[in-house]
Amino acid sequence: MKELFVKIKNLSLITIVAGLAIGILLLLQPGETVQLVSMLCGITVIMLGVGAWISYFSKVKSTILAILGTLAIISGIILCVKYKSIISVVLFLFGIFILISGIVDFVSAIEAKRNDLKSWIVSLIMAAATIILGLLVIVRPFGSMLVITRLLGAGLIIYAVMDLISFIQIKKIVKYNLSPQIDVDAVEHNDD
Repeated sequence: MKELFVKIKNLSLITIVAGLAIGILLLLQPGETVQLVSMLCGITVIMLGVGAWISYFSKVKSTILAILGTLAIISGIILCVKYKSIISVVLFLFGIFILISGIVDFVSAIEAKRNDLKSWIVSLIMAAATIILGLLVIVRPFGSMLVITRLLGAGLIIYAVMDLISFIQIKKIVKYNLSPQIDVDAVEHNDD
């Protein structure tokens, strides 16, 4: 069982290296990394569309397959060319959601004060911070995306470091548990 656990933990070296590399990229080059990921996603969608057309011409003459292939190719091209616009629209909508959530929290904090709850001030401060965050994401969606991307990069780096520490600890535990140990209670004493 211990050997299986070690083998599984050894696989985490892949996630440690990948998490560290991707985290550093996201932290240092957030715009370029988002562009690269968007391009890779767009190319993947284009390839799916081309695959659908190849299937259409080689096997099944399905109109649905041709339509889906065409939509995939067009979507992939749009994703490659207009990724900033797509991200901005998604973040704008996310900002509206955050703003509405902050307003609801603000109203809840006011109700908490009316009901003499002591935590109302904390709720009010958090609601105000949420409203400000929502407004920032709405006004500057691409700038917000870069900050979010950097935070994601920092999170991946922290994950990689924590997983590396866990990996080292597991190795030490296994080494300690597999080394021969002397059982003090098993030693016979001669009281002669």
